[in-house]
Amino acid sequence: MNIVARRNSSDEMAEIIERVVGDIIDELIEKYYSDKVDQYVEYEELLVRIANEISRIVFKGKATPAEIESYLYKLREKRGYAKLILSYLIGKTLELREEVEGYTAISDKA
Repeated sequence: MNIVARRNSSDEMAEIIERVVGDIIDELIEKYYSDKVDQYVEYEELLVRIANEISRIVFKGKATPAEIESYLYKLREKRGYAKLILSYLIGKTLELREEVEGYTAISDKA
């Protein structure tokens, strides 16, 4: 897959995440992660990484945008469960980003 195709796919994934569960992600960021999202990671990058993790974990890396969208709509029906899953994915993305950027990961402080 070339760079342009990957970028278009990433943009499409970010749009799907934003459209289907963006309100839940916004709520979680505002409540728990606002300082880290602003400081360490761009919002769209976060959405793409969430989509990539869902594809990797749920679909063993072989998900189409339509499959991810369908999964997110089903996840959204169970809002409490959706918050738990999405919060985990946000935290994981931020922790990985901190490690790459040379920051101390949250789990290393304990």
